[in-house]
Amino acid sequence: MKKVLVAFNVFISIFIIVNLIFVYSFFMTKKEYKNVNVNIVKGTSFQQIFKDLKLNYGIIDKIYLKMTGNSSNLKIGTYKFNGKYSRYEIIRKIQNKDSIGIKLTIPEGFTKRQVYNRITALGLGDEKEIDAALKEIDFPYPHENNNFEGYFYPETYIFTEGTTTKQVMKTILNEFLKKFPPEKYPDKKKFYEQLKLASIVEAEVSDMADKPKVAGVFLKRLEIGMKLESDATLKYELGRQALRDELKSNESVYNSYKVKGLPPTPIGNPPVETFKAVEKAEITDDLFFFTYKGKTYYSKTHEEHLKKRKETGQLK
Repeated sequence: MKKVLVAFNVFISIFIIVNLIFVYSFFMTKKEYKNVNVNIVKGTSFQQIFKDLKLNYGIIDKIYLKMTGNSSNLKIGTYKFNGKYSRYEIIRKIQNKDSIGIKLTIPEGFTKRQVYNRITALGLGDEKEIDAALKEIDFPYPHENNNFEGYFYPETYIFTEGTTTKQVMKTILNEFLKKFPPEKYPDKKKFYEQLKLASIVEAEVSDMADKPKVAGVFLKRLEIGMKLESDATLKYELGRQALRDELKSNESVYNSYKVKGLPPTPIGNPPVETFKAVEKAEITDDLFFFTYKGKTYYSKTHEEHLKKRKETGQLK
């Protein structure tokens, strides 16, 4: 009997200690955040949320969420954390659907496919709904076959719950029109060609100092009838990096190793700064370039180009 009593007391002591640890770590311990936003999309879990908030997702969290339910099918939206929060307060904020809206971020250079996927993940419309909405929007720039590639301006947008797909698309396209007022570009065909080139430049180099130079290389090639030979154009069509053999054999109109001139559409959505780099392109005698370890090298001849690639270690 005495052994049973001792075992019982040990059990009670352990139980109390575990509960104290739970209460302290879950309700009392707080972490401070300064304007940290957590974006919840379809399929987001509390494990991912904790990772975004730099918290360990442990057994205590799992048990609590299992007991309280609502740990899946979380409401899509952006949740702002500013101040000190316990784990309990974080979970309750999300379970109470205390969001500031739905945040859609379109990074610079994103393709139409990527934009569509992000809009769908945020519950703002699927591909069919997006295409239908775009057909109803009057837009002053070329968009043959309802293809708006290049016009989804890279920016962060906040939408309230209940925003329609058409309102979402109008907001994005209106942002583009703010950056590129139609009256400023009366020659829409020329504008579209420059937008195509800007999208290629955006995909090729990230350093703003290199963009006018790279634009100049491509314009020089177009001027003398050379192929652009940009890996980025076929990558756009394939949705992945093109293999060397594919660059030689793929007959896609987006393969600039096989087809002269610009592709039929932009290959992404560049920011206004890259478009301006095309407008102010630095055209020299350079016809070749490559980027290696963050630096871009330029050459006038193919022989010089190969030599620099070997000297830098880019070509083995």
